[in-house]
Amino acid sequence: KVPWIIQDAFPGYHGVAWYWREFMGPANAFQGGRTLLRFWQVDYKCDVWINDREVGSHEGGESVFVFDVTDIVVPGETNRLAVRVLNPTHEPIDGIVLNETPHRNKALPYRSGSAWNQGGIWDSVEVLTVPQAWVEDLFVRPDWKTGEIRVEANVRNASAGTLASRLELTVAPAATGETTTVVVLEPELTVGDTQVKATLNVTDHRLWDLDSPYLYRVTARLWPEGQGGQQAFHEQSVRCGFRDFRLENGYFRLNGKRIYLKCSHTGNCCPIGLELPHDPDFLRRDLINQKMMRYNAIRFIAGVPKRYQLDLADEIGLMVYAESYAAWCLADSPKMKQRYNESVFGMIRRDRNHPSVTIWGLLNETNDGPVLRHAVSVLPEIRKLDDTRLVLLNSGNWHVHGGSTAGISVWRNPEREDPCVTFNETSGVVKALGITWQPGQMAFHPGRNGEYAVLRWTASADERIEFSAAFHSIAERATTSVHVLHNGQSLFDSLINLEGKGPACDFTASLDVRKGDTIDCVCGWGNGNYGADTTALTVGVRNASGTASIADKEFSDKNNPSGPWSYGVLQPGDKPDAATFTLFPFGKTEETVGCVSNPGSAVWEDLLSDQHPYRRVPHTADVVQFLRTLQSDGLPLFISECGIGSAIDLMRTVRWYEQVGKTEVEDALLYRSWRDQYLADWQRYRLDEVFARPDDFFKESIARMAGQRLMSVNAVRANPACIGHSITGTLDQGMTAEGVWTTFRELKPGTTDAIFDVWAPVRWCLFAEPLNVYRKTPVKLEAVLVNEDALLPGDYPVRLQVVGPNLARVFEKTITVTIPDPKSQPEPPIAGPVFSEDVVIDGPPGTYRFLATFQQGAAACGEDVRFFVDVTPEEMPKVETEIVLMSPDESLAKWLTDHGIRHRPYTLEEQTGREVILCAGKPTVDLAAMFNDLARRIARGSSVVFLTTDTYAKDNESTGWLPLKTKGSVSGIARWLYHSDEWCKRHPIFADMPADGVMDYGYYRELIPDVVLMDIEPAADPVAGGINASWGYQSGLTVAVYTLGGGEFILNTLLIRDNLGKVPQADRLLRNMLSFASRNVSKPLADLPADFPQQLKAFGY
Repeated sequence: KVPWIIQDAFPGYHGVAWYWREFMGPANAFQGGRTLLRFWQVDYKCDVWINDREVGSHEGGESVFVFDVTDIVVPGETNRLAVRVLNPTHEPIDGIVLNETPHRNKALPYRSGSAWNQGGIWDSVEVLTVPQAWVEDLFVRPDWKTGEIRVEANVRNASAGTLASRLELTVAPAATGETTTVVVLEPELTVGDTQVKATLNVTDHRLWDLDSPYLYRVTARLWPEGQGGQQAFHEQSVRCGFRDFRLENGYFRLNGKRIYLKCSHTGNCCPIGLELPHDPDFLRRDLINQKMMRYNAIRFIAGVPKRYQLDLADEIGLMVYAESYAAWCLADSPKMKQRYNESVFGMIRRDRNHPSVTIWGLLNETNDGPVLRHAVSVLPEIRKLDDTRLVLLNSGNWHVHGGSTAGISVWRNPEREDPCVTFNETSGVVKALGITWQPGQMAFHPGRNGEYAVLRWTASADERIEFSAAFHSIAERATTSVHVLHNGQSLFDSLINLEGKGPACDFTASLDVRKGDTIDCVCGWGNGNYGADTTALTVGVRNASGTASIADKEFSDKNNPSGPWSYGVLQPGDKPDAATFTLFPFGKTEETVGCVSNPGSAVWEDLLSDQHPYRRVPHTADVVQFLRTLQSDGLPLFISECGIGSAIDLMRTVRWYEQVGKTEVEDALLYRSWRDQYLADWQRYRLDEVFARPDDFFKESIARMAGQRLMSVNAVRANPACIGHSITGTLDQGMTAEGVWTTFRELKPGTTDAIFDVWAPVRWCLFAEPLNVYRKTPVKLEAVLVNEDALLPGDYPVRLQVVGPNLARVFEKTITVTIPDPKSQPEPPIAGPVFSEDVVIDGPPGTYRFLATFQQGAAACGEDVRFFVDVTPEEMPKVETEIVLMSPDESLAKWLTDHGIRHRPYTLEEQTGREVILCAGKPTVDLAAMFNDLARRIARGSSVVFLTTDTYAKDNESTGWLPLKTKGSVSGIARWLYHSDEWCKRHPIFADMPADGVMDYGYYRELIPDVVLMDIEPAADPVAGGINASWGYQSGLTVAVYTLGGGEFILNTLLIRDNLGKVPQADRLLRNMLSFASRNVSKPLADLPADFPQQLKAFGY
């Protein structure tokens, strides 16, 4: 089947595939005419034979190529076409390996979030007949100001000598076809290619714009001499439009008018055909949906659009930001430059006449290195091919960390920016990506795959030393593990901002070392989540003679090792393994590189900050504030990727494959494997107590995404520095759920409305923080108005309200908003604050809405935002039972006392009755004795609440002291673009709180944890948990009740302890847990089970 992919016929196969096709050779009516064979797209390498004669080869996965087969094809007879297609793998075939070819992010073996390694003949194969001279290419450049169209026609003469010719160029409106201008030329055509240039003038030309995409058609007709009259000509035509798109005076501008770029990125991913739709309407529907939701652009990430998509974009007024396969994950190789150029230049040549294409993108998320430097260097060549479009260098600007890390020295691997060791070479503070480096400060960051970053000291002599190391978060909130190893053996292990630990820790020791000994300071990712983990370190070594070696004073970006200091990496693992240490091979000091080239410019200009500010989900107040204020050195901000996904509806997706009869293709099998894992969890977690049917978890997750999208983009739109935002992503692609609609092109409920709302040209961005408050406490209310030059200048009355349960009106105010003339200088910002006030909310508990309403003159969107009010601490449910507190946490004891909850300290004394025992923090007593005693107390009827997970950690086993046979682990779960969806059932622990379904990410925002209990023994009562069906599949429990003998214990990973006294939900949950644990406390002690000693042994006690 052509066009189609190899893997549909041969699932899981990669390598060489053969195609055969017989066709009737066409007669050529032209004297001396030529027969051409055109392939529009073959991925990746193509070798062609006709009638067993070799025709030629082409390497490149996206470009059109043509062979002259005049001397091979037999007219009027059956001809046999044979095509050998190479779909590369990691094993060389024809000297080609996958990662060294332009391949976007194809992965083999496949992993979620990547593209499948599909290959084949992906577009039409055509046999053409042309005269001996024909128009091989037609490039037109309309001037939006003058109405001139500069035409460049490449005419190819395949005859044996020079030809005279007549070339007629015409232009007409594409819709009507009525010719308005004609130019006739008589070029002399030498053998080979002749470039013919001319200018067409269009009177009263109309612009191609978003709301009026007016198109013209330019036609070239060539009459070579000796072709037998006026009818023997060759014709080539293209559509075009008068428009200009550039970055000027701080804004994107289309035809001189500033616009806010509203975009999302698509990988053009499809079910079954992977990059080809089994339903041809899918890829058209993507663009129509995009336009319907008020987007004005679409980004084709690391892969060229389909030809018919560009035709449609031209017609509906949707701008295109186009990238080729070479934009992402291309490895360096001897042929890298050649392959990069073929990919990028091929895209430009094919698509440069489309007015909808306004941006060429050269790279995506590419670190500094050979590929980046080559992309920087090719701009002059690009300008020879097309000088009319904006060019963006590197989406996300990974090569300069958002353009603001100049002066930061870094050691890392060449292919990624982390893991790394960094150092601020400057005398000033450097702020970038939410990280703040002080002058002369060293820091390190773990890798995205769990690699450890390492600073190593190597002893030069046998001696006694004083060693000191201090670790400190310099990101917004690094969540890392830090370690000190001596010859691979642990001296110190701690956490940064996790499990009750603070943002800093330190270690000192006196040590005897021998020459060649190593001491490693190590940074890991802590909670298993990638990003924002930069941790500073200050390390010193002093010997007995007083000689000191200080790491940051002796830092070098030229030498590794540098004296006694080495910078390197350890491989991923549950704990750092010094035996896997390797030096970082790449060191440099960051410099600022411009990331934009405007039309007509052949240089890179430092005019824009292009960032991908993915953040933890759910967005807490600090994340919202970060998105509202993100900027870089005063440059306008373009967020070219950012978003919040949902779960994949695994139940419905699998049924779609069943419905279309494609259950055995690779993507169907992978979805089905995840579906089966979910159905196993349905039984294990007794989710039928939460949802009516398995489908409902996914429906609630997808519905909840709408609110999350609205909240996130609302924060971005309130940022006056931001001039454009490309949302991740257009659709569920790469076997993830990052999209606004699904892989089978079904709209996600509520999300259509949310996106339509956030892209409104006039809208309110409203904020209420804290989002969760006690009654009689203040809430900061803020209103930011977005106005894309849509409102007339003048004064507008606006009514502000706060309305609570039963229409309780607790705040009301009328303000006047003054809209300046958009033509005034300097231009007013598109987004600006109009109201900010702290308001004390004294009303009944429940959901409140902050409302903003224009009283006249403006039809705005985004008119409300909700927040939650609970009772005062004094009005919270009482805990009547005295609590036994087993915790070194003095502030927790104080909280219990301050809130009238009686408690006494835990001791190892004889048990005289059932108890409620609250455990939090790392115990300071003998853990073996304590957990033996706890197990006995539980078995005899006591209830234990484990409020934090560090209590039962045993050495490197996160759950080692739990009284369970199958202990599982406390493990990280996805918590960013791809994230877990938390669920809870109706239960006394969630009394008087929203429950019985997917947890509300607003109400429970501060309590959602980064870790869950995975692979643990089935709970007697699974109360709450998390399922990540957004990116692969993960699951675990966050609250669970286990029984032991006559008692029980409650495990919890929710962030209750961290938020006591700050968030009412934390207070309420702890009170509920203690009350639930107290329900049997008055009963007599139970007898120990007969097999209790055997149980203790099974627990590892």
